[in-house]
Amino acid sequence: MRCGGACQRFPGRGPASLMAVLCLLLTAGCGEDRPRAYPAKGRVIFSDGTPVKLGTVELLSQNHGTTASGKIGEDGSFVLGTYTPDDGACDGPHKAIISQLMIFDGMVRHTTDHGSPVDPLYGSYNSSPLKVDIRRVAQNTLELKVEKAKREQRSPAVGQAEKKQ
Repeated sequence: MRCGGACQRFPGRGPASLMAVLCLLLTAGCGEDRPRAYPAKGRVIFSDGTPVKLGTVELLSQNHGTTASGKIGEDGSFVLGTYTPDDGACDGPHKAIISQLMIFDGMVRHTTDHGSPVDPLYGSYNSSPLKVDIRRVAQNTLELKVEKAKREQRSPAVGQAEKKQ
């Protein structure tokens, strides 16, 4: 039985074994140089205890420079992901932000209650006071407490008259 010459150099080994070894050599080390992510989930709530119903939580690792993010559900819950949507965040201290996109221009009639907007202070790493520490444990459970945005008086849109009382 002929095996293409490989049997003479490696008795008992065929071309399939050589291919397997080659594949292992080519993939050795792939993905191993990145920091490990540890499972992390939690809730975002306002200081009055009501949930933030819309947005994204994002963490910036102070040790590794990686970011983890997760979509906020209607109950304020989120699951973080760094390399995949739910693998968690890298260990160590993180800065945290909450980002939201809510349009209140009066042009769109909303049929869903999106809840209250978060104070814009929490939308930037430069101003957000939120800090999180991810530990090397089976599950990190986080609670992020934020303030509601202060309502601003808006001027009427161009072409609209102000209501007189």
